[in-house]
Amino acid sequence: MVEDVRFSLTTENPSSVEELLKERIAREGLLTYEAFVETALFDRRLGYYSAGKQDRKDYYTSPEIHAVFGRTVGRCIADACVHLNVSSFTIVELGGASGRFAKDVLSALTVLSPERYLIVENGPKREEGCIRWVDSIKGVGLQDGLAFVLANEFFDALPFHRIINRNGTTEEICIGYDRGFFEQTIPLSKPLRAFLERYPLSVPVGQAIEVTTNGLPLVEQISALLEKACFIVFDYGYHSAEVGRGRFPEGSVLGYKERRMAADVFRDLGNMDITHHVNFDHLSAMLEDQGWKKEGEIEQYRFLFNAGIVEELAALSVDQRIKAKWLINPEGLGSMVSVLGFSKGLSLPLSGFKRS
Repeated sequence: MVEDVRFSLTTENPSSVEELLKERIAREGLLTYEAFVETALFDRRLGYYSAGKQDRKDYYTSPEIHAVFGRTVGRCIADACVHLNVSSFTIVELGGASGRFAKDVLSALTVLSPERYLIVENGPKREEGCIRWVDSIKGVGLQDGLAFVLANEFFDALPFHRIINRNGTTEEICIGYDRGFFEQTIPLSKPLRAFLERYPLSVPVGQAIEVTTNGLPLVEQISALLEKACFIVFDYGYHSAEVGRGRFPEGSVLGYKERRMAADVFRDLGNMDITHHVNFDHLSAMLEDQGWKKEGEIEQYRFLFNAGIVEELAALSVDQRIKAKWLINPEGLGSMVSVLGFSKGLSLPLSGFKRS
């Protein structure tokens, strides 16, 4: 049975994330980036997400820009249901926070109505109409009918390891403290080495990059619960070959504070989001190992055009239309975010992935 994955730590007396990390380093020695980010973001008392995600505070995601994003995703789901001739299904959203995206998706399902919309999010369990919040993937339960899994900027928020090619040898970058946080490399641990043997990544000499091993147990957990499903991922990411060509020479990790990027992730710990780009080859391989078939990969603006956003925009006022167009700006968010689609146990042409 797959163990549940939770990102939470026990805290005692520290009054800030920095103090908590300093105490932990003093007690345990060097911390991996995964342990460092897990504490900074997900500590139940002091972490960045301890009070839940504050919409639009430090960064915008697509559902926060305009409701037309969720409505267009809802249209894509409706088209798939018509193609499959089904009217009963479940939607599972990974990291759905307040439920804003969920409500927008449901608003487009005027004819079809899902049995339930499950949001997997750390925090209290609650219900609002057919939307139900569960605090772990285990809470989704076995789904023997059709399910749609949505992950909007979920995988880039997971804790990650950082590795570097040091003179031809791959080592892990860890974090220590001595009058300030510092980085130090150590040999790869057996689990991290095993992951990279299963999901290889060629890193040029001197280059650092993130490795998201936490994605694997999450994918295993959700896959074990679903028989027939569609998985749609919206995220910032790259392919392994791009690392070999020198993209992200110092890695892709960034902080976000008050809608500005910050390269120094050691500043304002607990009050700044920390994120990274997702390796799409690793994510795709993880899903394929669990029986998923990749249906497509496309830029967000193309996906939204294909799924019917033009019709949604036509119903908006001029002011609202201008605001919503940020979602499909090919010079910005529209091309920065990619959309990946996967299916399991069914043949499913998804309208958003059509190419002319």
